[in-house]
Amino acid sequence: MSHLLIPGEAGSTRATMWVAAVDEPTVAGSLEVVAANGVRAPLTAWDGVEHGGNRTVSYARVQLANLPVRSRQRVELRRGTEVLAAATATTLPDRLPGLAERPFTILLGSCFARGPDAAGTVGRAYALLPAGARPDMKILCGDQVYLDAPSIWTIAPATTEDELRRRLIETYLLAWTQQPGYHQLLADGPNVFTSDDHDYWNNAPHWSVTAPVTLKKDLREMWWRVAHDLYRAFQRPMPPGTCRIDMDGLSILVVDTRTDRTEDQTAFMSDGDLHEVSEWAAQLTAPGCLVVGQLLFTGSAGWKGRFTDWGLPDFRQFPRLLEALGRAPRSVIVLTGDVHYGRVAVCEVAPGREIVEVVASPLSLVAPIPKNDWHRAPESYPAEAVPGRVQRPIRTEGGYQLTSNHFATVELSRGGAGGWTRLRVRAWPTALNGALPVAAVEYVHSVP
Repeated sequence: MSHLLIPGEAGSTRATMWVAAVDEPTVAGSLEVVAANGVRAPLTAWDGVEHGGNRTVSYARVQLANLPVRSRQRVELRRGTEVLAAATATTLPDRLPGLAERPFTILLGSCFARGPDAAGTVGRAYALLPAGARPDMKILCGDQVYLDAPSIWTIAPATTEDELRRRLIETYLLAWTQQPGYHQLLADGPNVFTSDDHDYWNNAPHWSVTAPVTLKKDLREMWWRVAHDLYRAFQRPMPPGTCRIDMDGLSILVVDTRTDRTEDQTAFMSDGDLHEVSEWAAQLTAPGCLVVGQLLFTGSAGWKGRFTDWGLPDFRQFPRLLEALGRAPRSVIVLTGDVHYGRVAVCEVAPGREIVEVVASPLSLVAPIPKNDWHRAPESYPAEAVPGRVQRPIRTEGGYQLTSNHFATVELSRGGAGGWTRLRVRAWPTALNGALPVAAVEYVHSVP
């Protein structure tokens, strides 16, 4: 029996704390979340309870308000004077820092397979980051768990919902409680999640030959429903919608491109979410960050997608996303993962306006096959002709190449009088072999 306390989304003076009781009959009303500066928030009721076999997870999200701007402090989950769990809450700046100040820093990561990281290398590498690289927030943009691993689970699947829930709950708990390990990363500062296929199964919601369970419609529908429930419980409330974080000089929009996918490849997000992207882009007064679960700079997978995973261009909605981003009067930095390598690529979509795509993947590679080769971005954006869209050349930054397990830090600072933003991206390998973390590759750019 145990309790968990993990920071969720945050603002400049508030922090959301995710609270969970694992196999624990604790009454919610007896618990409270207490910050080091004395701010307290009682846990009045659980948001929900997930059951599976002999495993139970009760969970809730609690808001801490009136915290100092860009502060960092210990937060405890208490029952009376007893400390049940602890974490670190970090609030965000209310403006993008200037060049002479500590930059606003995002940790970007995706694709964490707990099985291959039995030694907890991801959490250890994070804990040993130099002070100057410590993130203000973390964006985990897909495959935070591999619900379809080990693959035997999709070959000889659970045939009852209760057994399936038990297995998938235990997969989450192995990752969320790994100590030392992934829990260290999750418990230190804000986490913003968006999903990708392995938060369900490979190429979800479509049936996949690499996940045989999904060939049976009834089992596929059950798996999808249970995985939805656990994503809502552990990662983000559902329907997820968008998550927007604004500060003077920067706007971040996190969009889920997986949970609203249609099996007929019509759409990868809801119309409402796509409208949010369009309105957000059109209103940018400074460069913005768009977070998605898959690459923007890529071509369609076509028939190969049945054996791997269909990407955004494989959906008929893709031109509408291009149209939405085309409304942006300022540059857009796209943060994403999924493809098991690190890459930076830039496209000047119009004079003084760019799309910069930053890719960070994997945190922990699920399997050595297929090999995670590095790939350049396509020659143009969009990669394939789209009616009404002019194709623009893409520049792939050849010096920023990584195929090993890693996460990236994305540092942003307000530039000079010209209104540009300084972008610095560093990739941090997670396999340290006893050494201190050192950035493997680095990219610095002035974003107009």
